This record gives sequence, C-alpha cells and structure tokens, in this order.
Amino acid sequence: MTIYINGRFLTQPISGVQRYAREVLDALDRELCHSADLRKELGPIEVLVPQKVKAPEWQMLRLRHVPGARGHLWEQGALWRASRDGVLVSLGNSGPLMHPAHVLCLHDANLWQIPRAYAARYRLWHRFLRPRLARRAAALLTVSGHSAKALAGRLGVAEEGFRIVPNSADHMLRLPSAPDAPARYGLTPGRYFLSVGNRSPNKNLRALIAAHAACGDEVPPLALVGGDAPGVVANAACENDRVKALGRVPDCDLRGLYEGASGFVFAALHEGFGIPPLEAMRLGVPVTCARSGAMPEVLGDAPLWFDPREERDIARAMKRFVGIDSKARIEMIRAGQRQAQKYCWRKSALMLAEGVVGVTRQLPSDREAVADGPFVPQRRPAG
Repeated sequence: MTIYINGRFLTQPISGVQRYAREVLDALDRELCHSADLRKELGPIEVLVPQKVKAPEWQMLRLRHVPGARGHLWEQGALWRASRDGVLVSLGNSGPLMHPAHVLCLHDANLWQIPRAYAARYRLWHRFLRPRLARRAAALLTVSGHSAKALAGRLGVAEEGFRIVPNSADHMLRLPSAPDAPARYGLTPGRYFLSVGNRSPNKNLRALIAAHAACGDEVPPLALVGGDAPGVVANAACENDRVKALGRVPDCDLRGLYEGASGFVFAALHEGFGIPPLEAMRLGVPVTCARSGAMPEVLGDAPLWFDPREERDIARAMKRFVGIDSKARIEMIRAGQRQAQKYCWRKSALMLAEGVVGVTRQLPSDREAVADGPFVPQRRPAG
C-alpha cells in the first residue's frame, strides 16, 4: 500500500503552513533513510504535485506530477483519483472531500476568529470545506492544544480527536550564519527590533508600527520581514525612516537578520502556534510577544508579554525591554533557548508517522472497498 502526500504546498510561497509541511517531510525523509523498520512500516511514500516543481532534496520520498486543474479543483479531482487506493496525508488545511482514508492537518481557527484577514472567496470555500473534511478524516492533526480546542468548537468534532504534531524551530540551526545580512538590508547589527510574519491583518502590523512610533527614539528602529500569503488580505507595511519593510527574504539571510536584532517583537492577534518567535528564541534572541492564541502555550515564561489589542501596552513592553539590564537579558535568552529546545522536527515527523501507521492498521484488507467508499475510522485520542 502506498502513502500519498498532498504536495500542493510545494507550489505556494512559504509561510507558516508551508514551512510546517516542508520541515516535517524533510525530517521524515531523514528518519526513513536511517530506519529500515520505519521504511517497512510505512511502505512507499509519494508526494503528489499539481505542477512540475523543483524537487526537494529527498532520498526516500518520491515526487510525482499529477496533471489536472490547479488549486482546490486539483485536490478534489486529480489528487483524489491518484491517491484513493492508499492513505492520503494533507498537511495544509485542505484536501479532497471524498478521499476514503485521509490524514488531515488543520493549523488554527483563524478563519472564524479573524475573518477579515481572508479574501471573501477563500473564506466562504474554507468555511464550507474544513468542517466536512474534519468530520470525514481518518485522523486529524493540529499544531497545539490551543488549536485543538479552538478547532473542535468550530468544526463539530471532539477536541480529543486531534493528535498534536507541533511546529519547531530547529531548522534555523541548519541555515548558514550570515552576519553581513543586516548591513545588506540597511540595518545596524544590535540596533534594531525584528518582526517576522506575513502581512495578514492577524499579524497586527498597524498596531505594532503605531506603538513603535509612539515610543519615538526610546526604542531601536523596526525591521519587518514577510510578504503576502495565498487567500490572505494583505495589509501594507508603512515604511518610514524608522520602519523598514523588507518583504520576503531568502532563508540564507533570515538567520542573519534574527541574530543581528537586539530583540524580536511579535504582535499577532491569533496564532495556532507561531513559528517566528520560537525561531528567534532558538537563535538566542530575546522575545517580546503578544499574549494571545497559542503563544503562552508555545513560548512558556520566556518572553516579555503585552496585550496586542492595546497599542499603549505594546509600546510599554518595547520600552521596558530596552530598559532591562544585561543580567535580565541573558536570563531571557537562556529561558527562550530552553523553551525552544522542547520542540523538534524529528519528533514531529515521528508523531506524524505514528498517526499514519495507526490509520493503515485500521484499513480493511480489501483495498477495492476502500477505494470505492468512505472509510469510517475509530479515532484515537490526541497524543
């Protein structure tokens, strides 16, 4: 039996969801290279894509182009037909409604919590699609306990039906160090705040920029990294002499921009996980963060917190951060690194593999029956 991966994410710009899929599958590929037992248990794995893309440097996962329509039409048609004789894993919030053995990852409930962040057509389609996918799925995944609870309330499924397969930030350590990156972007190392995230209204950039302006010269300049994301309404980042909007930057520069920052600021309103502040902490950058969504669960006691809905509180936190002494700064850095080390893409890949194996063991031996009709799973508790 073949395990299929919905590879549509490989055709999209990299944001949090795409980063998750890439890193989990990269880690799974590495694990398969070293474990004959895992290879035997999972069997062949094919990543199906709607258009030809540059193949990742995988050794065990096979990339296969499945021609057909694009986007959601491809998922509902060509992907379904190509994968219905096996288990399909979709790591990016969508997939074919009629698949008989679907392992689906839903990342957050932002679609309902902050609807203005999404284009109308995207919002309407996904509000129709996701509850139906969730109720039919053979296994449900998400990235945090916060997301499991929020999604359960919106999708009509049990919170315990989600397996938690979290994000991580250890991919940052595999990137080459780039100490010259800040200067190439017009920044002075050690003398700027950094914020990373797409330009969705959920990232709360307008409030962050307004709070930063209210601080005046009491705080360093602010650098914003991130671009638009598919289906998301983009807010313009207002660049001025103290705010630099860098747009998307290559990963080879991102590590250098993190490590050159005096601090990292994250003002998002709702997050199912929140990779960027964890990336900052993994690289030894102290974090000032919105107390919202999954952030307290993910970041623990390491950040300096603020209320993202109060510009004065964001400004207060930034000014307080600037005023901390070297001893407190070192402790923030150490606490952040300890917290970030709790997450690992290898562990997440093995948790994904365990969930997939659980589905394959429940499948009826008659594969024709599975291909022709829906498989009704016995859900396992989250773990």
